[in-house]
Amino acid sequence: MFRTLRPFRLATPALVVAALAGLTALWPLRAAQSPAPRRPSLLVLIVVDQMRAEYLTRYASLWSGGFKRLLDDGAIYDQAFYPYLNTVTCAGHATIGTGAWPKTHGIILNQWFHRDIGDVRTCTADPSTTTYTYGATSGGEGHSAAKLKVPTLGERMRRRWAQSRVVTLSMKARSAIMMAGKDATSVTWLGGNGWQTSSAFGRPRPEVARFLTAQPYTNDAGTVWERLHPAEAYSGADDGVGERPATGWTATFPHPLSGTAKGRFKDLWEESPYSDAYLGAMAAAAIRDFRLGQRNVPDFLGVSFSATDLVGHSFGPDSHEVQDVLARLDRTLGRLLTTLDATVGRDKYVLALSADHGVATVPEAARAAGRPAGRVPLGSVRATVDKALSGIGAGPHVARAEYTQVYLTRDSQGKATAATIAPALAALRALPGIGAAVWNGALDGPQEGITPELLAAVRASHVPERSGDITILPQPGWIFVLGSSANGGDGTTHGSPHGYDQHVPLVFLGGAFQPGHYAARVTPADLAPTLASTIGMPMREVEGRPLTDAVARRPPAQ
Repeated sequence: MFRTLRPFRLATPALVVAALAGLTALWPLRAAQSPAPRRPSLLVLIVVDQMRAEYLTRYASLWSGGFKRLLDDGAIYDQAFYPYLNTVTCAGHATIGTGAWPKTHGIILNQWFHRDIGDVRTCTADPSTTTYTYGATSGGEGHSAAKLKVPTLGERMRRRWAQSRVVTLSMKARSAIMMAGKDATSVTWLGGNGWQTSSAFGRPRPEVARFLTAQPYTNDAGTVWERLHPAEAYSGADDGVGERPATGWTATFPHPLSGTAKGRFKDLWEESPYSDAYLGAMAAAAIRDFRLGQRNVPDFLGVSFSATDLVGHSFGPDSHEVQDVLARLDRTLGRLLTTLDATVGRDKYVLALSADHGVATVPEAARAAGRPAGRVPLGSVRATVDKALSGIGAGPHVARAEYTQVYLTRDSQGKATAATIAPALAALRALPGIGAAVWNGALDGPQEGITPELLAAVRASHVPERSGDITILPQPGWIFVLGSSANGGDGTTHGSPHGYDQHVPLVFLGGAFQPGHYAARVTPADLAPTLASTIGMPMREVEGRPLTDAVARRPPAQ
């Protein structure tokens, strides 16, 4: 039986007004009941080793892939600076991974002097663990994040959601490990005899083994590194002043990757854009094989691209080589973003990109341009301190000079006071290229010859039981080099508190972020807390803070 329909009648104006008033009254209730923003299912961290902030725009004419998308669609913090002195790889990755500064996370350098054993150990060296090499049976002393004093973002995720998967990879052990922390699903790096992991993270993963077997990096043997674009697309000269290419290469393109008597294929391959491309393909396979971002708990992927650092040390930040590595990394990142879009979903992941440090201009190139610059041999630092402290007894007085840190012998350390150390500080300040020298035993108060801002940077890198007795800072444009020769070292390096080392890119991408440029002065320590805020997970007891101005929508804490 059909129901009889009543004739349709136009509503009177009074009825329309009443209906609209009723809908308006109900709107706040309906808005309050709208579903919470979708929690990202995958957090992606991209670190470009040794990338100045200026590269993003200075070389923008070369971009067509990932960097272009970040500039077009990302939330870009133009004033991101490391607030501390020792701008090096391990400290930078630990800061990005934990949201803390070195004084808190404990990683002061890539390696430091251990008084208890009287020797230097790397930031990840851990004799209680074993190294596993994929495709080999040999082991060896392993690596871990045991020296980290605070948990990483990935560790916190695994504590909150036991099924979260944390996967990191890099050419360097310290980069992969400091992104991951002490608890991860898979951590992979390239060691002396192949791709490796550590017993700290369990046994080698079959997912990684399958990729390495199917696509060995040795497939690139015999490749010749040519420029991606015509030579005129690159700024400056190909043969820049002061460039010191890797053994087996000249200062100009092309650069063959074939192993020679003067250069091993593996070393040359690492210092080429092909290592970045391989790492990008490995990351894409990890997304698929570990099903990252494709389950009901959030996962974490960290990828650190190392070629920029290796190439930058040899050729410097103005070289055609650095420009070409970045141009090719732009395409590698573009392919990785395409994989994320297709496999995870464009609205289901968030991504952050930063760098562990910048780099100084090649000193000889800086001098040619009329700027003060040079090289400070650490051997002369050691000899200067030994001579200046002769008044407290027979030397030697220096146990080790490790970059910015001068470690005294136990006997000399026991005699150190403001008065006895003063001659050494004065002698160091008189050395060419030394900008400041401070006694770490009195960091709480003002010190002679250093600004409050630089002293704050020293304090932010200081860990009493790991740092030296004296801290030295180079003048702008100067670099520290090993040995006693004022002409030693690579083409250039980093590790200072100056802007070219501290200023790095910081970009966020994804539906949780409002695109645009942000002028706030921030630090890379803010990266992890900002990503964590998109999954409703606060990160406490660290210096970093969520950058809420860029977060367009956040889920409630869970």
